Order: sequence, then C-alpha cells, then structure tokens
Amino acid sequence: MQNTNCKNTETFPKILFMGQPDMAIVCLNKLISSKLNIGALVLPDKTNISRENIRTIAINNNIEVLEYEKTPNEPDLIEKIKASKYDIGVICSLNHKLSNIFLESTKDGFINCHPSILPKYRGGNPYFHIIKDGEKMSGITLHFADENFDTGKIIAQEIFPLMKKETMGMLFSRTNFMIADLLAKTLLKYKETGEIQSVAQKEGEFKKAPNVPGEIYINWADNINITERLIRAANPFYNALTNFRGGFIRIIAGDFKEERHNKTPGTIVKVKKDLIQIAAEGGYYFPNVIQAGSWGIYSISEFIEKFSPNEGEILK
Repeated sequence: MQNTNCKNTETFPKILFMGQPDMAIVCLNKLISSKLNIGALVLPDKTNISRENIRTIAINNNIEVLEYEKTPNEPDLIEKIKASKYDIGVICSLNHKLSNIFLESTKDGFINCHPSILPKYRGGNPYFHIIKDGEKMSGITLHFADENFDTGKIIAQEIFPLMKKETMGMLFSRTNFMIADLLAKTLLKYKETGEIQSVAQKEGEFKKAPNVPGEIYINWADNINITERLIRAANPFYNALTNFRGGFIRIIAGDFKEERHNKTPGTIVKVKKDLIQIAAEGGYYFPNVIQAGSWGIYSISEFIEKFSPNEGEILK
C-alpha cells in the first residue's frame, strides 16, 4: 500500500469497522482498548440477533453507526463511506460478497479476518472442517478483501497446534481472541508506518470450507476416528444426531477407543451406571453428554437413569 505521510497519529488511521459476532465484538473491543480511531461501524443485517448489542457498543464509545437495507453494496452506504474518507476498513465475519466499488470506498481497502491458514479452508465455517478432517495444525489469517471470499492478498498469519480434544466451540473462541490481537498489532503498525505489506495466496494449497447443515447424522459404520472428530466438530453449534428408539438424540461429547471387533456398528454393547459403549467401525464410542429431544441435556449417568438403554439396542 502507499505511504500516507499522515502526521496526525491521534486520528490516523480512520477505520471503518463491520462484522458479526462473536468475532466482531471481540475485535471491536480490542481495537477500542488499543485506542485506535474507529470512525464508524456498519451494523449487521437487520435480522441479525446481535445487531443491537453491536449498536450499544458503538453508542457507548461515541462511534458513528452506518446501516444498509439488504447488502453493503448499496450506493447510499458506499457514498456515505466515501464522503467520510476512511483510511482503511476492517471486516470481522460477514456473509456478503462485497463489490469492487464497495472495497474501493476506503483509501487503502479492507482487511478481512479469517480463522484458518489461507488458502486452506476458505469459506463460511473453517472451524468445523478443520476438526472433522483431522488437521493437526490450524491458525488465523488477515488478508485484503477482494470480490471473492477469502482470496485476497495475505497480510499476516499465525499458526498453532490443535488440542487433542478440541471442539468447534473451543477453536472458535480462541481464534477470535488471536485474530483480535493480530488485528490490533497490524493496525498499530499501520498507524506508525502508513502502509501494510501483503503477498498473494498460493493457489495450489486451496481447500474449501463450505457452510454446514444444522443437522449432522452420525454413521456408526464410519471409522471410530471419523465419528469422534465429527462429534467434536459439531460441538456446540451443530447437532450430531443418531436414532434411538425411533427418535433422534444428539451426542454432544464423549470418549473413544480404537479396537478391532465384529460387532454391528451402532450397537450398544455395554451399559453400566455411568457408561454406554457403542460399537463403531474400528472401535467404540463412549458418550458423556447427550441431548434427548425436548427433554433436556444429560450427563451419561442421568441419561441411563431416565431412559434405561439396553445392551443389544442399535443406534442408526
């Protein structure tokens, strides 16, 4: 990017902020505490349940609020942004493709925050796919936004190992705070130098992270490692479901053991006071937390006491 030669470090850079929780709230609070100059905040869609929470943060910090009807690409919003002459924009989670006209409305473009090591896991939900695919490492990326999702030039990245029993919720939470820290660091450096360096993505390493359906069905004929990762990848935002006595139950968390056997996948092979052992291909799964319909969420001992599962019953 071009050097701004701006001398007033109290007001530079003038930042336009937009995004959706939880990443947006974590990052917004970090930028505010870092004394960066957020000139305005573009609210999420009118249907977004977090919209008023973000508005409250803006009001409490004397930040101007901007809105759109259906898409940020609307001419009225773009004209307001251009008139206010922002130095740079920040995007923290957004489900809209942005036009070139919008992306050129600030002087130095828009920084997008993404919770994977791009170009791997471009898309709306990298967290789920990273865990489901059995990745050992993950990370975060700041990149310049372009007209496509997650394809712009990379500004900064950080890599970290996944924990042994990482769930989607755990990965989601810690990447939000890592992104906030890296974003603040990047913008503070931009404040000092007036420029942001970037490099093109390596297209050969592309991997997609498509949106995930809310209902995910466990196939006990899959290898136990695949099944165990699927359940962790769904926890807590999606439902990893299996059929029990004609209705679906949601398995939220558990343990597993690899072991060769000839049991039919899905068979409950052992029930104790605080244990259910379910056969899967290449091993066994031991659920710890189960949600049963509208009855509630139970520890395994509570589930056994209430529903009395029997050895030999089959989950499908």
